[in-house]
Amino acid sequence: MLLFLPVPLVLWLFTAAPLGPVASVLLGAAIIASHRLYARPFALARAGRRCLLCGGSAGDGPTLEIEEPLGTTAWRACSEAHANALARVLACAHLSRLPLKIGILGGLAVLLPGTLLAGADRLGTLAHADAAALFTLMVGAAVAPFGWLALTHRSDPQGPARLPFPVHIQALIGTRAVLWLFRIVGLVWLAQAARHAARLV
Repeated sequence: MLLFLPVPLVLWLFTAAPLGPVASVLLGAAIIASHRLYARPFALARAGRRCLLCGGSAGDGPTLEIEEPLGTTAWRACSEAHANALARVLACAHLSRLPLKIGILGGLAVLLPGTLLAGADRLGTLAHADAAALFTLMVGAAVAPFGWLALTHRSDPQGPARLPFPVHIQALIGTRAVLWLFRIVGLVWLAQAARHAARLV
């Protein structure tokens, strides 16, 4: 659980900019770059003991192979029911890989350079708040629908599951908890982005 805390910390730095826009974004980017170095080995070392769906003890539950950007890895579920639920989530993630990448990676591609350029007065009247609002809009629009619909998707039984992002982040707290974060944070961010846009009109 503690190793997951850098994720909300980074999101807070990116959106609230408590240290000032440029310093907050640079610190957040540094945390992102370093997080994989310790979080991934921790998650992989426990991949055979923890359920990837609920985060509880997997016992002798079924194993799932997942093709992720960093290679094929093996994870466990604590029961057939959780394995089936995971298969649905992973199938939905693979099907939704383009909107997820556009929303998350595209949002970062807007926020990071946008904040630095705004800090250097290169974007006219646009400020970090505008880049942050677009970031929350893009990410929220990608993750909120996925969070609500992933468990309703039909799984693909052919071959290993495929995921567009590394698995270790969701393994830290369990996929089910991540889906709830997507549902809640996604909707909150969409509302915040809409409120920001309304103030500009």
